Amino acid sequence: MKKMFLLLVMVLAFCSGVLGNGSALENAPLFGVQKAYAFETKPVNFVVIDRTRSVTNADMRGWTQMVKMDYHFPYHRIQEDNTKANAAVDEMFAKNVKPDKEALAEAAKQAECSALVVLVVHRMDEYLVHSSSPFDFDHETYVKTFAFADMYAYNSDGNKFIRRFLREADLQPLGLEEHPSDTIKWTLGNLLNKMEGKPQI
Repeated sequence: MKKMFLLLVMVLAFCSGVLGNGSALENAPLFGVQKAYAFETKPVNFVVIDRTRSVTNADMRGWTQMVKMDYHFPYHRIQEDNTKANAAVDEMFAKNVKPDKEALAEAAKQAECSALVVLVVHRMDEYLVHSSSPFDFDHETYVKTFAFADMYAYNSDGNKFIRRFLREADLQPLGLEEHPSDTIKWTLGNLLNKMEGKPQI
């Protein structure tokens, strides 16, 4: 019983000493992890400009998934509020239709984000094409697809920048075609992976 009482007195004395001096906790490890190893969750903005007026929620989910592959929690967090980012990107394009690294860096600074990814969708459609060849005895049907998009990305961590002007027009037999939204999705994913030094998808 005396040992238990003595232990309790020592704990109370220690706690009162620590609580009385907050600086004692400044360098104390938290759950065995030193403060030096703590990391900051950096904000990321993903801005999509839809020139086609046909982008769906499913398209957005697929493209956002690609951005999250490189910028994911707990190291990054994609911002739901794009108000500042939209304004910064609009101003950026007003000055230059094909922004460079400095323009993206400035837009990211205005948006108050660590990384900024911008996707401008110009064309995203598909239609059926029936073969008119006299040698096509099966009268095969093809699908013509168009995926036109401009992609820009900037990461202040390392001052990294990349851009790509995708102009993909393809003709494939029905059932073998890739939807334009998926073409944009995989291109965006590989572009971000390339900038961040990660393997291609």
